[in-house]
Amino acid sequence: MAMDGLSLHAMLWEIRDLMGARVDKVQQPDKDTLLLSCHGSSCGRVKLLVNIHNENGRIALTRDTAENPAAAPAFCMLLRKRLIGSRITGMEQTGLDRTVRFSFSGRDELMDETACSLVVELMGKHGNAFLLDDTDTILDCLRHIGVGAEALRVCLPNVKYEPLPLQDKRDPLSASREELQAVDSPRTLMNGYMGISRQVATLLLPDSLSEGQRGQWLFDTLQALKAGALSPCLVPGVGPAPFRPLDRNDAVPYPTLSECYDAWYRARDVRIRMLRETGSLRATLEHALKRCENKISAFSSDLLSEEEEGRLRLCGELLLGFHGERPKGSESVIVDNYYEFPPVKVTVKLDPALSVPENAARYFKRYQKLKAARAYAEGEMGKLREEQLYLQGQLLSLNNCESGEDVAEIRQELIRERYIRPSPIKGGARPKAIRSMPLHFLSSAGLSIYVGKNNEQNDRLTRNAPADALWLHVKDAAGSHVIVDSKGMPDKQTLLEAATLAVHFSSQRGGASVPVDYVPRRYVKKPSGSKPGFVIFTNQRTLLITPDPNLIDTLKKGIQEV
Repeated sequence: MAMDGLSLHAMLWEIRDLMGARVDKVQQPDKDTLLLSCHGSSCGRVKLLVNIHNENGRIALTRDTAENPAAAPAFCMLLRKRLIGSRITGMEQTGLDRTVRFSFSGRDELMDETACSLVVELMGKHGNAFLLDDTDTILDCLRHIGVGAEALRVCLPNVKYEPLPLQDKRDPLSASREELQAVDSPRTLMNGYMGISRQVATLLLPDSLSEGQRGQWLFDTLQALKAGALSPCLVPGVGPAPFRPLDRNDAVPYPTLSECYDAWYRARDVRIRMLRETGSLRATLEHALKRCENKISAFSSDLLSEEEEGRLRLCGELLLGFHGERPKGSESVIVDNYYEFPPVKVTVKLDPALSVPENAARYFKRYQKLKAARAYAEGEMGKLREEQLYLQGQLLSLNNCESGEDVAEIRQELIRERYIRPSPIKGGARPKAIRSMPLHFLSSAGLSIYVGKNNEQNDRLTRNAPADALWLHVKDAAGSHVIVDSKGMPDKQTLLEAATLAVHFSSQRGGASVPVDYVPRRYVKKPSGSKPGFVIFTNQRTLLITPDPNLIDTLKKGIQEV
């Protein structure tokens, strides 16, 4: 869930040690995220994360690192100019709304004291971050909004910043026990008091509370949050909470609220970033796959023309053997089909403008055309099926991407395969070779299991694996190459775990009784000139796998990069 005003209030309590900290570094990994590296006597060296994404919006400390774009955006460059070297002098939340103003004090190039503010609004799709000068004039903002029919206000440089109007709701932290006693449902709490989301309201008013207990429980919990007495936990299926829910025994406690948010949003941030970075590649691959499937559909109809070929050839041969009288201008003629015994009468359609021999030649021409089309289709069908499987595999590889290096490696491969055009080279410099790393799992027996995330990794894994290592792949479907670093056949549990990973990282994910081929790596060969990721193998054995989600989760907990 996105951070609400109550959780934001708790977070500001947690990061209050940032007051007086000095800003050392500013990063903008993507269009919604800012990272401020700070250090101070009270907080040490920390990174302040500001994210205004409509679903993942939050403010928190983080230990995660993020990849930066090759060229910093203009807003990031301005923040570096104004904030690096300055100190945080204030953190103020507007009521319990999702708006926070960070105040900074520093010195300019002439060593004159300057002041500026970073205002963060976590307002879903209307979220934004503004850098303001000491007169509250916008220097720049993450999302520019000009004058328009749907614009609530103008968000552009050199425009006076207009704060969002406060909601006409009561402050729950100032509510008395008697007021809270009148709250009878999560909806009443959410609609009557500001800063409380639907999820948090449900956690604050569990069904197990009786009518007489609600007011006391609400009052005690809210007063604890007001005083900064936090009990951060992660509630499965709901998200982070700054307090311990009353009837959720499955809630996982965390030392800090920031660590709780990191754990909840880590995978979501990667997924959103990868969807953005792979968007153009995905569109290119989907277009190429659609074109390939259209060709397969067209050629499939040509392959079904054998019966029509036989009919056309028969009509031509029967017309060549026809020696009877043909009525003038007739559109058909009745001939004897001497290929059957006893011969039967057959009606053959004619073009009235042509003679019988000319009609026979026309039938033979159409027969030869269909025969050539079917032969061509048979020759192309294998290539198209291979290309279809390749494109499906590339789309699967995009889903497996976890870093910019993974995306760049797929992009380079598509350039080599001529699905996309290379970017113009500036200054004659060659593009840097990208080499990402496969996934590494440990089986229950302690054996290493490697999983390729794209074709380049698959080729390297298979090529460099020992001859007696076990190689696995889903049968007749797009998927990752899986290598078990074992000398010979591993134990049954490791084999099951490796096969489960092969299904999970394939187009058959979510299927039941999925066939998985496994064979010693020595029997796997790559044909010369074949597409990346394509191999042939012999002496394989097959087992049927229905993936167990619990087993996948257990293996993922031990995942690490090679």
